[in-house]
Amino acid sequence: MASMLSFVLENVPSNWEKLSNYDTSYILFDVQDLSIESKHVKAMFDLTLLNINSIRRVQNPFQYGRFKLRQEMLNNNLVETVFHVIHVRDLETALKYTCDYRRYKNGYGFETVNKHPRFYSDAQDAVSNQPASMVNNSCILVVNKISGETKTQSDYYIQYVVFLNKLQ
Repeated sequence: MASMLSFVLENVPSNWEKLSNYDTSYILFDVQDLSIESKHVKAMFDLTLLNINSIRRVQNPFQYGRFKLRQEMLNNNLVETVFHVIHVRDLETALKYTCDYRRYKNGYGFETVNKHPRFYSDAQDAVSNQPASMVNNSCILVVNKISGETKTQSDYYIQYVVFLNKLQ
């Protein structure tokens, strides 16, 4: 019988790098600047007037597998893209613990909705609802979330980390 991880790895998003083994819960991959994937992510930030420094794809088969199981359990294939702003020093924590704001140490991302992290429906809202002083020390997580009310951490998974250029 194949392991659950093997099954998930055979059914990951098509843009993921092919890996047969994960030594850590997630791996970050640079998204090439002129790629279709990069253009797709940058288009989400067109209205923000912020300059994107880099985009990294998050590959976490454990988080993704839980998300797909949850979708199946809810019989809900409707997914929305949402945004979550965090301090760059909380990035590892957010990636490892699926945006568990209780573990953040640097004062951003603590705003919650029904005991879940605050997600914004578009990048403009995510940025405009943050103090200006925060922008230089933050990154934005692009998250896929099952449509409807968020009940568990399995209702979403992190797709990308977007790093912004520092404001002068």
